[in-house]
Amino acid sequence: MDGSAKPRKIIHKKIVVDKVLNTNVHVDGGWFWTKYSANPYLGCEYGCAYCFLRENLYGLNVKNRETSSLVDPFSQFIRVKINAEDILSRELPKIPKDVIVTGDYQPAERIFRISRKLLNVCLKNRFPTLVITKSPLVLLDADVILKIAKSSWACVVFSITSPKSSKYVDCCEPYAPSTASRFAAMKRLSAMGVNTGTALMPILPFITDSDENLESIVSLTKENGGRFVLAGGLVLGSGQSEHLYKSLAKYDQKLPERYRVLYGHGFSPKDATWAVLGTKVKKLCQKYGLGYRVRRFIPDSPLAINKKISEYLFLRVYDMELDQAPKHKIKQFRKLAWLVDEAVSPITEMLSKNEQIPGDPGSVILKQALAECSKSQ
Repeated sequence: MDGSAKPRKIIHKKIVVDKVLNTNVHVDGGWFWTKYSANPYLGCEYGCAYCFLRENLYGLNVKNRETSSLVDPFSQFIRVKINAEDILSRELPKIPKDVIVTGDYQPAERIFRISRKLLNVCLKNRFPTLVITKSPLVLLDADVILKIAKSSWACVVFSITSPKSSKYVDCCEPYAPSTASRFAAMKRLSAMGVNTGTALMPILPFITDSDENLESIVSLTKENGGRFVLAGGLVLGSGQSEHLYKSLAKYDQKLPERYRVLYGHGFSPKDATWAVLGTKVKKLCQKYGLGYRVRRFIPDSPLAINKKISEYLFLRVYDMELDQAPKHKIKQFRKLAWLVDEAVSPITEMLSKNEQIPGDPGSVILKQALAECSKSQ
């Protein structure tokens, strides 16, 4: 642990599930490129104040007979999917290969080792795999991750938003491993040849959004062998915001009100805060020779060209968001990226037949994307 948090009562409840795999409607284009997820646990002992899983819709904050004695059920009542390996072993062979995010390296993993079992299922089925973590415990499974990287594709992303122990840590990440330990784990994985980098998210307004903090994270990522830094803003949902505001008040009593003014009743800031921060991190990544996006896994298949073109389009969407382009243009590119990504035949066949592409009269955008992808080969 980092920070001054005291030990708490933790309950691990073993549960049997009939489903582990979750499938996104669309690929997480321009971000982590995930189509699937498989979580070994419900709830998280690290208990970060800003975690989006605190939203009421996930049902992890509920007080009931089992959790009535707990201050924070989300981080103290951990449900362990003891049959997750068997279920995922049945689910993966039935679906098209695409990136799956799995693994959860909270303290429960030392006891149950379910993340390792799920990674081995991914390895057996040759699925490209992403791990997002705050913990150096991921090194326990570095051998499996390296095998996945060699057989298909693997990437380990460390969630890091502040470069050192601070008042911020005590407020927002009191039970998480130290930042230093995360960077040390990144360095070891990088030395092994694993693709790794930083998720600088969420960037908290008035706390971790200073130019000094942003550059520290980018420079430390470079120093420790990371290849990219993905920046992301804070989003607020029901249940999550209530818990966060209580934590923010410990940091500065004026912060909750400042956040209410910035967010209103919305999911994200009302102004251009995110575009400004994202642009700053993009420029810092360019300064340090890092990627500001994760490179996509491209399968060795006839549909590879679709994945390359949709990657290009999704990255254009991200850049247009940073540039605050008209929303209708962003929407056009995003819908076109989804169309290409989900096409069941090579998009080049449609172009060669001069077929009409919805949202792209004359196929102008797609032809330009194809030309750009051809240059990069």
